Amino acid sequence: MTAYSLSEEIRSDLTTTPVSVDVSELVPFPGTFTLNGWIRTSSLRPSASPILLCCLAGGKCSTGYFDLQVDGFSGYSMADHLAARGFLVVAFDHLGVGESSSVEDIFLVTPRLASAVNDYAHRTVMRGLVSGTLVPGLRPLPGLVPIGVGHSMGGMLLGVQQARHATFAAVAILGHGVGLPTVLTDEELSCSRDGNTTEETVVTLARARFAVGQAPGSSRPPPGSFLPRELPEPVRAAFMAQQTDLLFACGLTSMLPGSTDREKAAITAPVFLGFGEDDLTQDFMGCVALYQAANDISLFVLSGAAHCHNQSALRTTLWDRLAHWARGYGSTSDTDDAQGAP
Repeated sequence: MTAYSLSEEIRSDLTTTPVSVDVSELVPFPGTFTLNGWIRTSSLRPSASPILLCCLAGGKCSTGYFDLQVDGFSGYSMADHLAARGFLVVAFDHLGVGESSSVEDIFLVTPRLASAVNDYAHRTVMRGLVSGTLVPGLRPLPGLVPIGVGHSMGGMLLGVQQARHATFAAVAILGHGVGLPTVLTDEELSCSRDGNTTEETVVTLARARFAVGQAPGSSRPPPGSFLPRELPEPVRAAFMAQQTDLLFACGLTSMLPGSTDREKAAITAPVFLGFGEDDLTQDFMGCVALYQAANDISLFVLSGAAHCHNQSALRTTLWDRLAHWARGYGSTSDTDDAQGAP
């Protein structure tokens, strides 16, 4: 299947606006801290029910995961693809990594802290879009519908954020499942089995695992689990180039079975679960069962995809399925007004 390629007319209309939000009041460390990212918009596709997709990247990934630009290879930017269909797409680097402010001790950026600052940043963006003050030339969007989209560790953080802050009208959690017990040490497995994994415990375990590299006794997922084997080398190189540092405590939390089951069980908003056929998680129905309070759950498995769905050959199939699902949480019409009109 050939990937969708944007026409030059549509591509030239897409606008990227840098966004920076001061989150210092939520960070329990001395200093000034900002989350930095961008918002992608288009004025060619009208929308009477503007939908904001807030994207959270996974472990070691920056906002570039959602906006992979590769010379000579078009169609790898999820942000371009969805913005061209009338969505607004925003992505921030997580606190401590990428273009966002660094912290002195990155191990202390836990899921609760990361989710609190992400919630603040997303709500700041929403207010700016509703008032019409965020993107030059973009009219006020009082009917804005916010939807969270998180991949891998970003999916875990999205779940924690939604459970604790109810930021979004719906959430799309991609590639985050029931943990990775096969790559954990005996101590990490023992911690996850006790059913009461505290963030303090996870920080201690993360220091043991990552301070000196791969933890003794742990293993890695098999080759081909993250990126497809047939991925063109320039695309692989672009993927590697967008990578950043890992939020160690958050990364380990996403690997520990049961570590955020309480948060998953507390989510009442509609949930879209997306996986690759050859993803790190294979217990797809087991993942669905964790969202005990949600009465609107969609499951989609992308054929032939590994864990990094946005680099798969059929990536646009997932993006279009996600777009169709998200449209259901706007109004009944998306063709009346020009989203990007002044």
